Amino acid sequence: MRKLVLSLFLVAASTGVFAGDGDNCYDAYSKKFEERGANIVKDGWYENVVITFRQGTTAECVLGKVQVEKGVVTQMYIKNEDGSYQIFTKHWKHDEKAVISNGISKSRITVDGEIVNIIFVKSIKPPKKKIAVAPSPDDL
Repeated sequence: MRKLVLSLFLVAASTGVFAGDGDNCYDAYSKKFEERGANIVKDGWYENVVITFRQGTTAECVLGKVQVEKGVVTQMYIKNEDGSYQIFTKHWKHDEKAVISNGISKSRITVDGEIVNIIFVKSIKPPKKKIAVAPSPDDL
């Protein structure tokens, strides 16, 4: 019995060690948007947005297109590999609006327990310019 418990502990510990920093595609986008900020997303249709589906620590990021009205995502389509689109057919657990803040929509939960966000990658601000360092006096 002790060997079984010990082996389970070792498997769990090694999984945690080799899992890395735990970032998934949503976390990576979220961190980048926090660092750089985003421009305001205006009303209209947006193609090639990233739609994230998360459960627990895993995430799937797919391309899509959405319509924005008054700062809220009102329609969603998932992009197929052939370039066509299919309508987002999942149902929401709560009747909340997908309000956009800092280039990412508010998290919404489907009836299946998936957390969904829309990321407007074209709205991210460019990286800050780096200041030029003066040359060493030895290089003069």
